[in-house]
Amino acid sequence: MELCPDADVVISGVGMAATAATLSKLYAEKRIDNESVVILAGLAGSYIGGLEKGDVVEVVEEQCAELPERFQRRYSVEPYTNLCRVRSNSVHGKGAESSGAEVENMEGAALFALAEVLGFRAVEIRAISNYVGEEFSHWMVYDALNALADELVNYYE
Repeated sequence: MELCPDADVVISGVGMAATAATLSKLYAEKRIDNESVVILAGLAGSYIGGLEKGDVVEVVEEQCAELPERFQRRYSVEPYTNLCRVRSNSVHGKGAESSGAEVENMEGAALFALAEVLGFRAVEIRAISNYVGEEFSHWMVYDALNALADELVNYYE
């Protein structure tokens, strides 16, 4: 059963470079434009104890955490859902310091930066799979993906 036959589902890949390349390609192919709503859905690690594994959140602020401070920039978007709103650090590898962010991921800053430049609406939905710095064997990937899928279905029913 297709929940939303008009939705164009694309797997961007892991990391900011893959996400930027995929979004740029979609824009060049005119599959997204300034009227589009682009939803990036994926997993995140939590810096804080208030978010539990399996929680689903909406990221409304992003920054590339591993850049030198003089090059760091925060990107913000308007909330789109009623989910808990959080700030996130986009990282390339093992965690950065929180710097006020509640979660970290590997793609979000690319989405927000391109949305700002190209003019489309960016929405970032994340399910918490782990705590930042935790060994991968303790991550709850399957449970987080199920929670994420359940939340996404709510927007298409």
